[in-house]
Amino acid sequence: MPKKFDFSVVYVTSEDPKFRSTEFNTHGPCVKGWQSAKNCEYPQEIVIKLHRKCFLDCVQILAHQHLIPTQADLYYTNDDINSSDDVTNINWEYVGYILLSDNVTANFNSRELKSANVPAHKATFVKLVLYENHKNEFNKYNQVSLIAINILGMELEHRRLSSSESTEEKLNAILNNPEYTSPYDDLYFIMYVDTDVAKIIRDMEIKKHVAVINERFEYARKLKHAMLSLKTAGEKLGKYELEKRHAIEKEDYERARQKKMQMDEFRNKAYQAAEVDQLLELNGLCPKNDECADEQDPRALLSPTLLKTDKRAVSPNPVQNHGSPLLPRHASPKRNSPNVGSPTNFQTRGSFRRRNKSAGSLAKSTFEMYEEKPLPALRHSHTNEFLRECQLEADPKIQSKLTDREKKQAALPILVFGNDLVEKFYSKNYCDKEDGLNKLKEDLISYDKSRMHTANKTGRAAIFLLHRSLRDKVFSVYNLANEVIRLYFTQFVPGRVTPTEVSRSVDKLLPELLTKSGDTSARIHHMAVHTILTMADCKNVRDLHIIPVHLSRPVSSSTHPRLALSRAEMVEQLILSHGISSDKQSGLTCRTLSEFGSSGLHHPAEAVRKVSERILVLVYRVNPRLVRKQLPPDDDITRRNLLYRQLFHEFDKIDLQRKKEMLERNRLIQQCSAMPVNPDCFSPEPISNGKTEISKCPSTTNLTNHEPNRTDKLSKSKSGGDIVNNGLKSEKGGQSSSSASGISTPSNGSQKEEDEKQCIFCNQLETHILTASNSMNSHYWRSCPMLIRCAECSQVVEVATLTEHLLVECEKHLDYTQCSHCSEAVRIEEYQNHPSECSELSEGSNRCPLCHENLEDEEGCWRKHFMGVKPCSKNTRVKQTVQKQVVIQG
Repeated sequence: MPKKFDFSVVYVTSEDPKFRSTEFNTHGPCVKGWQSAKNCEYPQEIVIKLHRKCFLDCVQILAHQHLIPTQADLYYTNDDINSSDDVTNINWEYVGYILLSDNVTANFNSRELKSANVPAHKATFVKLVLYENHKNEFNKYNQVSLIAINILGMELEHRRLSSSESTEEKLNAILNNPEYTSPYDDLYFIMYVDTDVAKIIRDMEIKKHVAVINERFEYARKLKHAMLSLKTAGEKLGKYELEKRHAIEKEDYERARQKKMQMDEFRNKAYQAAEVDQLLELNGLCPKNDECADEQDPRALLSPTLLKTDKRAVSPNPVQNHGSPLLPRHASPKRNSPNVGSPTNFQTRGSFRRRNKSAGSLAKSTFEMYEEKPLPALRHSHTNEFLRECQLEADPKIQSKLTDREKKQAALPILVFGNDLVEKFYSKNYCDKEDGLNKLKEDLISYDKSRMHTANKTGRAAIFLLHRSLRDKVFSVYNLANEVIRLYFTQFVPGRVTPTEVSRSVDKLLPELLTKSGDTSARIHHMAVHTILTMADCKNVRDLHIIPVHLSRPVSSSTHPRLALSRAEMVEQLILSHGISSDKQSGLTCRTLSEFGSSGLHHPAEAVRKVSERILVLVYRVNPRLVRKQLPPDDDITRRNLLYRQLFHEFDKIDLQRKKEMLERNRLIQQCSAMPVNPDCFSPEPISNGKTEISKCPSTTNLTNHEPNRTDKLSKSKSGGDIVNNGLKSEKGGQSSSSASGISTPSNGSQKEEDEKQCIFCNQLETHILTASNSMNSHYWRSCPMLIRCAECSQVVEVATLTEHLLVECEKHLDYTQCSHCSEAVRIEEYQNHPSECSELSEGSNRCPLCHENLEDEEGCWRKHFMGVKPCSKNTRVKQTVQKQVVIQG
């Protein structure tokens, strides 16, 4: 059989210093894999030398989750060349190519394993040629990476074991069968199972083949079960090893010690449970391995029908059963033979009549048991041929548990998922239904389009089964069905299922879920509402606008209160989460929601009216005219109704708040427009007439008195008309300053006199500022050393937040990227030359975007840097301030 061959990498075109090609030489859960150099040239080549010549059978590669090559070409050669020679001069023979997925559907979280079966060729060297990478946001340096490579092939010379000649020949025949490949040589097993456990499993596999040859079947059975349990334990130990390695890298040695102790304890328990020492027979043949765990009656090996009828035919007289156990079934009840139809034996076995509930577990049965029992009406028939055939058939055919009608209904699910799974959904036992739902959940999670049906066909079959499970009366089945439905729309649908099929799935499930949302049971109601809202939040469903359209239809007075309340609450939640849309097809327009809310106001249930009132208030904030159009006129007669009185009172509050905001905005616009604007700059500074007279700008006084709660970032349009504050951050770490409560309100600890104002950024007193600037606005826009004007958008921001502004808020933020070493904003076209000028940002420091120096992360570090003894040399405002002070003193 093809087996795993050891190899070593002798040549790579390039490699990352942290991910070298030597990672290919070992396999295991902790292998990091190889990565090409950053911004390397393509194609990249990897040359592998096999430790022994072999006939190639299969080449496996495990790709990185986001450093993925688009294609890998495969070459081989049979030349005998030393590894020290120049392998680039080898004459290679082309085998084929492997295409790799871009991994977008998996959100770059899963690795792709590719297995390529190749024609049988003698090989000593194998070469992989990797082409350019798939582009994605995680692959910043255009690298490619492979986690592991596995070579499977046939030996040129067969290995011989020290055993008897016949056993050895039979074992070699099994090991050299080209149609059989050990699953324990597969790369999936090698990379995710603990190394020591994998070695034990491979030893057990050889011993299992030898045991089968020697007809030690009980020993082979024990080995098989031990290998399966060890495989599960090995995968868990592999995860523990990764967690331990991660703790070591973080220097969390206490956690690493705990993980090591946990691994040792779990390993010992797994070895003891699997009886590894006994099964490996390290000290010679162990008789216990051939002992059956539970000695069974030889009759237990017969078919279930024969076993059950034989139990009924047992007689107190042992002589009657001495010949053949089937003889009493032909005897007549008149000869005192315990016939199948004997009333005494039938009463002992149990009647088909409905038992009392006090019978307990004996009364519990499923419809599968009835398939193998004779009908009660036939118990007195001694010549019935059908009954005799059922009892005497040595190997009865396994009949399907589905009727012809059910098979026709579930034809598609049977085709996609198989008959066994569908039978569980049609079973009368809730445990079978739960098993079926869990199996369906696993199939949806592990869906592979190369091995299974198309996503649309799989989704349609799954929805059929889930719709059936939603109607189940057992809550555990209903709960699990809702869980699988949410998983279907959130994980299976994106990137796979077409919009038409998604629409069909929602139309199939939504009526049933809406019915359940009006159920009297609170847990059933809440589960249905949660599932509907989860479906509505999925992008693929949200784009179709199906659920909001169904929910926002007007309710009538005859609609059941619980159902109407559920719909109203879900509509309210959709408004809060999705917002009110202007798309007429969305079902969440102002007109549709106002009609729905007004219809709910006339519902007899008070709870429905309350929710409808809240919906109308939410819509009124967006479009008051449409809401009032759906309601009676606002007059004294209408306000006599308590419901309308409360609703109109809320409307009055919203109108009053809107008027206040409009008046405040108009006042600010009038104040700013009344000031003459200097055309030479973008700041709202009054034009100086050459006199030394200085007066306070009225806008500054007004902003101080009436707008203490405005935020701190100054944004200015090029028209120079209005000043807007958008939340500047403080000096320390970019956090919002507690003193920045108003544009000219001083901080809590720096105000010397209660009436004396100062700049909230540089803490200069207003009297000093007005000696150098015409107004406080002019100080902010032109001379405050803590502020700077963005060169891209002319917006005034705090110097401490200039980097964040360029990366996030600036109009040209798409032209900038952040350096990972110095954390500054760098133009994308200048990023290639930036590393030569870059100095790494030290831990616990801030970086000045002007002089590129590191500042200690302490309170007042920015003010000290710009206004201290040695201010920032690159800040032009510092120089201007010094010059103006000198002129004034002169």
